[in-house]
Amino acid sequence: MDGTLLDTQRICIPAWDYAGEKQGFKNLGTHIPKVCGMNKNGSSAYLKTNFPSLDIDAFAQDARQYILDNGKIGFKKGAKELLEFLKKNKVKIGLASGTSRVSVEHHLNELEILDIFDAIVAGTEIEDGKPAPDIFLLTAQKMGVKPENCFVFEDSENGIKAGVAAGMKTIGIPDIVKFSSETKQILFKELEDLSEAIEILKPYF
Repeated sequence: MDGTLLDTQRICIPAWDYAGEKQGFKNLGTHIPKVCGMNKNGSSAYLKTNFPSLDIDAFAQDARQYILDNGKIGFKKGAKELLEFLKKNKVKIGLASGTSRVSVEHHLNELEILDIFDAIVAGTEIEDGKPAPDIFLLTAQKMGVKPENCFVFEDSENGIKAGVAAGMKTIGIPDIVKFSSETKQILFKELEDLSEAIEILKPYF
């Protein structure tokens, strides 16, 4: 969802800055690229390791509230058209997001697309977040689709590693972080944005 389907990653940077400054830590937003795609367990572990005195629960609450108060959520380029194309062609659509279900449902409801998904799995519903493949495998299971018949769209390197580990065709669309050469080598395809995705998918449907 974040950074791939919806343009939410950029608001996370000032949200982390704000939440960190409330506890005396400056510029925590610069660490967002390190945790992109991770669920709460993964990002919390990162923060605990690097900022042992940070109150993680208070930090998460303050950052979430900042996003809810200040974030105007919009689609990434080509995202809405891709969803419409998939729905028209009766392709099952799953959402596998490292964020909480509360945030997922808030954002999708705001854009009136919650009902378009055949399955939704949030980061709080699995133990091991990206780069582990668990969240993608559970989403495929809920859709009733074999992993090898799934495409994954991802903006984060953690998400790309998870998609590949799940045995899925993984397409990368970089957002706030450019992909390393190692990551590019394991991609099924790299796109500039989702507006290019329909032509890639057409031969399969």
